[in-house]
Amino acid sequence: MYILSVIAAASALLRVASATEVFAHFMVQNTYAYTVDQWKTDMTSAQQVGIDGFSLNWIPPDCDTGLSWMTDRIDDAFTAAESMGFSLIYSFDMSYSDCAVFWNTTFMAGMINNYAGSSAAYRWNSNLLVSTYGGDQVDEYGNDFFQELKDTMNYFNNPISLAPALTTYSLGAQTDPTSEAASLLSDYSSIDGYLNWQAWPLNVLSNLTVTPDQAFQSALKANAKTGPYIMAVSPWQYKDLNDGNPLDSWVAYSDTLFPDRFKELISNDAIQPDIIELLTWNDFAESHYLRDLPDETDTSATDYVTLGDMGAYVWGQNHAPWRIIAKYYIEWWKTGSAPAITMDQVVFWHRIHPKATVCTGGSETGVRNYLFPEDAVFAWALVSESSTISMSIGSNQYWTFDADGSGPSMGMVPFPSDVSGDGVTPQVSIMRNGEVLHYANSSMAVSTDCSYQNFNPVVGLVGDGTNTGT
Repeated sequence: MYILSVIAAASALLRVASATEVFAHFMVQNTYAYTVDQWKTDMTSAQQVGIDGFSLNWIPPDCDTGLSWMTDRIDDAFTAAESMGFSLIYSFDMSYSDCAVFWNTTFMAGMINNYAGSSAAYRWNSNLLVSTYGGDQVDEYGNDFFQELKDTMNYFNNPISLAPALTTYSLGAQTDPTSEAASLLSDYSSIDGYLNWQAWPLNVLSNLTVTPDQAFQSALKANAKTGPYIMAVSPWQYKDLNDGNPLDSWVAYSDTLFPDRFKELISNDAIQPDIIELLTWNDFAESHYLRDLPDETDTSATDYVTLGDMGAYVWGQNHAPWRIIAKYYIEWWKTGSAPAITMDQVVFWHRIHPKATVCTGGSETGVRNYLFPEDAVFAWALVSESSTISMSIGSNQYWTFDADGSGPSMGMVPFPSDVSGDGVTPQVSIMRNGEVLHYANSSMAVSTDCSYQNFNPVVGLVGDGTNTGT
């Protein structure tokens, strides 16, 4: 036996902040086929988890030919959100520097003003909340740019509370949190709050801590900033651009990141963020999507998306059961009490080839940090009564751990050393009083016969509910 550990706002014209809001980062670039009804479907799925809104990430619509459709999709998103009691935040992606077109404050202010009066426009202390991804690594942006945006919005009598994600400081805070937080507030006096984007360990084989979160939140308070501190929570990170640049293919140590990050959030009084932002709802390319996967081949589907080469490590690899973990901890964070456990559910996840396997496709330069993940199947159990969870894969049969019904428990079983091209399929069961209550095989086997280097996990569910995360 190997045991790891036991581990809303009212609808109104102006949505005023409470300290229990949860948003999910949402990639507008993946919504070309969306309709208003499809937006409603996504929003309903998010609300079932306890998510209050989406933070809409989008790049300048004229950065590439034909991207003007994104403004139409945002129109649809607000239409849907208004009918759903759902909130939306603009997150302007300022990381792009591969085109000659950049965000300008006139266009940004126009987009913010378009829906300033919408019931779906989220406000913090009566000001419209605006966020970014980046803005600190492209010369066209910076503190003066942000101040100009704020001044423009003040001119229109629609003041904003600006809480950007400036990745240079979030990355630096992994090694020197106090200095980086101080530098952030010194270099960017225009900001009101902050989104600490770094939700994963940075190139280290160790668990993520909340020390950087504490440093950023303390710095905001010390500088009398009134905007929200937004803490990022994410289940995984793996990306392979396969472009020949070794910096563009990496995996972060994420084996038990999702439950560990949530557990620290609800058990550590030293960090109480104003908002949680889940990274992400639908960023498939970085392997931290919580949304149901679209149909790969149904081009008429209203959530159809093309992923190019990156689809090789996404298609068929469901993550939806991770939403069960999110739902449990979000309710705990919002209410301050552990939720009642009424069902028997085991969420389990694993990668589909051993980390030392050399696949026939994928990054030719290798995957950075590929030795970090453990070759294992991991399970998070939430059961209504004392149970034994049994896990098997290949020759490693019937590894068990106890789940006593008082809260989540975790266990694992390692990949066997003799994994071959034939593959072995993980099996997980819930046993109680000598009987098997629930049993399931993973949807994918672990094999050394792989066509693409793949450090994206597949996530499954044993027990009550469905395998789409409900």
